[in-house]
Amino acid sequence: MKKYLLILRREQGFALITAIMMLFVATILGLLVMNSSETEIILSGAQQRYERNFNTAEGASSAEAAAVGTAATITRTIGGTSYSRSYVVVNPSLHDQVLSPNKSHSSLFDPGNDMTADNSATEYTVDLNTPSDQWPMENLLHSDTVGDNGLDYHYRVAYLYGTAPPKGYDATKFSGYRFQISAQRTALIELGGSKVGPK
Repeated sequence: MKKYLLILRREQGFALITAIMMLFVATILGLLVMNSSETEIILSGAQQRYERNFNTAEGASSAEAAAVGTAATITRTIGGTSYSRSYVVVNPSLHDQVLSPNKSHSSLFDPGNDMTADNSATEYTVDLNTPSDQWPMENLLHSDTVGDNGLDYHYRVAYLYGTAPPKGYDATKFSGYRFQISAQRTALIELGGSKVGPK
């Protein structure tokens, strides 16, 4: 019996030290899990913002494409006055025409006054080489309310060139017209295609 008591005396505080070490390890693991959770929340928030911006740009490009090559007119009311824009190609022999508003100080260029002061300080003309942050701006809801700014986007519609009509069309009466429709809100969406119309 004395032998066992001697062994126990030599292990003074061993259980306490082991418990403290285990608590320390558990605390470190808990902190690592918390940091991992925070990182996952940040990543999922970034993914959600990207998807929202992507969907806005995709919806914007589709909305602009719906008016290309048709008689459709997009009407916007700014300060009680109605303005309209359409994508009619007046002279098909002029290639690389920007059909969307291309003068930075026109009424339809930035109806919500959302563009930064850097871009609006001097007047410029949009062409095919203009950076996307200097394209005209619109809102999917045609709203000027600050609360709807999450649906603002930059866009550019350009007529590129005429081409032969697809099979089945009389080439003496019809022609193909190639367009490029671009919309940007963090993500850039570009659509392209031909419309068929009279020569």
